[in-house]
Amino acid sequence: MINLVRSKTPLIAWGPFPDEGFPDTVRTRRRIALSLAAALVGAVALPAVALAQTQTAPQVPVTVGTVGGDVTVLADRLEEVGPDRLLVATGNVEITRGKARLIADRVEINRETGDAVAQGRVVFYDGEDQLTGRRIDYNLKTGTGVVYDSEARVAPYYRISGERMDRLGESIYRVQKGGFTTCQDDPPTWSFHYGSATADLEDFIYGTGASFWVKDIPLIPFVPFFAAAIRRERQSGFLFPRVGSSGRKGFEAEIPFYWAISDSADATIAPIYYSKLGEGASAEFRYVLSTQQAGSVSGFVLQETAVHDSTRAQGSFRHDWTIAPGLVFKADVNGVTDDRVLDQFGDRLQQRSAQRVESNLFLTKSWESWNFVGNVFSYQDLTTPRPIELRRLPDLSLLGVRQPIPGLPGALFEMDAGYVNFVRDVGAAGQRLDVHPRLSRPFSPGGLFTLTPFVGGRVTAYDTVVTGTRPTPGVNGVIELTEKEARVRRLAEAGADLETNFSRIYSTGGGPWNIDGLLHSIEPRMQYLWISGKDKTKLPLWTEGVDRIPETGQLAYSLTNRVRARTVAPPDTEAVRWEALRLTVGHIYDLKKNEPGDLFGTLIIQPTERIGVRGDISHSVRGQGIELLTADLKVRLDPLPFSVSVGSRYSDTASINFFTTGLSAELSRFLVVRNLNNFDARSGRFVESRTSADIRFQCWALTVEFVHREGRDDEIAFGVNLLGVGGPFRTSIGLGALEGSGEK
Repeated sequence: MINLVRSKTPLIAWGPFPDEGFPDTVRTRRRIALSLAAALVGAVALPAVALAQTQTAPQVPVTVGTVGGDVTVLADRLEEVGPDRLLVATGNVEITRGKARLIADRVEINRETGDAVAQGRVVFYDGEDQLTGRRIDYNLKTGTGVVYDSEARVAPYYRISGERMDRLGESIYRVQKGGFTTCQDDPPTWSFHYGSATADLEDFIYGTGASFWVKDIPLIPFVPFFAAAIRRERQSGFLFPRVGSSGRKGFEAEIPFYWAISDSADATIAPIYYSKLGEGASAEFRYVLSTQQAGSVSGFVLQETAVHDSTRAQGSFRHDWTIAPGLVFKADVNGVTDDRVLDQFGDRLQQRSAQRVESNLFLTKSWESWNFVGNVFSYQDLTTPRPIELRRLPDLSLLGVRQPIPGLPGALFEMDAGYVNFVRDVGAAGQRLDVHPRLSRPFSPGGLFTLTPFVGGRVTAYDTVVTGTRPTPGVNGVIELTEKEARVRRLAEAGADLETNFSRIYSTGGGPWNIDGLLHSIEPRMQYLWISGKDKTKLPLWTEGVDRIPETGQLAYSLTNRVRARTVAPPDTEAVRWEALRLTVGHIYDLKKNEPGDLFGTLIIQPTERIGVRGDISHSVRGQGIELLTADLKVRLDPLPFSVSVGSRYSDTASINFFTTGLSAELSRFLVVRNLNNFDARSGRFVESRTSADIRFQCWALTVEFVHREGRDDEIAFGVNLLGVGGPFRTSIGLGALEGSGEK
């Protein structure tokens, strides 16, 4: 029954799969390698009689106890050969330990040296991961090995392949003449081919001498370096170059490098080249100091060596810090070297049309009924060559919300106070202290209505008075001439608010749009306000609405119709409630001048979450017509994959007449088109129009965008996003790729 056969078959090392395949496989290979090693060690420990005995079909699993645990061996033939006690398993070999499983045509193990080899349709399984190869050599003692003609599949979609993968350490492999992709078709829709690469199957892969292929075509025949993260989002390495072209800048190129500094910090650094301008760079550093502190630093700089060798730059710093409950510090600091930086190098319309760049430091402390805000505010004006910026260094405010007064049942007190030091180079500057308290006492006779009379005062102290005005070159309008002199303005105010509410509930029983009930309310409101005071002349104008408060006697009244909706609530769920309709109309009448003021109105319609309309209007009854009008319509045409938006902005006083339109259509699961237009009706031109298409496939997506700016170079931009790799191809370069610049 004992069949001892001396075999001259050469020893081959068998091992865990070198990660020549895909990222998921990578992780599997390591675990499988360890499991198989233990399994083979177990086989070495088989009793002599069992090893010397030939096993033939039908297969009978043999369980072997090892120092690493039990291993199960299943094969058509299992024998020990030669004086070296070489264990040979042939024919449908399957070795299992835990979740790890090896399938091969033949497995040989040398118990004396620890060398093992698996060959012939070798497949490793470890959970969801799979590794295949023609042959796997492995040494059980050193943990080194080689996988030949292998492909690794690592969940959820990574594939790494190579002619040879040498195991350098725990899950780390050196791959020769291989490829990387996340596509499942053959040949893959896209892939990176490389001469050599290093793969950590649970972390990343990077290589040199690479090329980017689409099917069998080398679309980019040479890429000096590439890197991709496996099973994690953050990995240091060069991103794909970004390229573009424009009439003013010429050929554009940027080579970004992503640096995963630590678990709490990373950075993107990108050298930039413009053929018609010069060289520069953009950078962004992001950090998290703790659960209470985080921030970022970003910047763009360009040395225009091809023009007049000037330096153009932009920088931003942001930091959020929750010092203690109710105590918060925020910093948002921004700056540019000149007025045209954002306009010439920005991408978003808000960036390019910015009129100023703001910087703020905030320290906020909140209590139950009080809030303190300390603010340091500065800005750069991008519309005038003269430095007329009005900075607040500092701006301190204390706000007390309406609250009961101890010892006076029903009486309420509120306060708004602030101190500002205004600083500027051209124009009026100085200090202002403003204190504005108010007392009120609500009454509600029989619950029919609420009457709230109030009385208050306002004391505003200045260290500066205005002596005249004069025009200044480079400044629109005139500037104030001032001198240092203390002045205190004193105001008294009184008035009353009258309001009530009539409401009724209507049951709709889940009719249109699954609405179960409606709450209709009518809310009339009226306010009388009287203000009078002394020493109101020669005051500087720093803040509209604070420094200019005229003698007032006015009556304001409004009527609001409001409809709130509630959906049908399935069992064990909460009903959805929202404001489906609001219509407010109002008017102000000036009793002192005995003349009517503006009419104003607001309309909001939202029958479902898919449809939304809002409009605001202010109309003068003194012949000026509409002074302010904004309107927005948003419609999502479910179940059709379309969404439409239309908006308008009109202001007679600010000379604005602006229209925006937007369209998004998912024509199929492979194609989405978008269009966004910004039209200036006063000049009759499209300030900016963007039309783009997203073309989606199984493992990649292409975005093509055409940007038209009236009076400027049109642009065609593109972006390629590869599944599991991100968007290595983009055309947003330099400052346009940064998120914010403090623009307003």
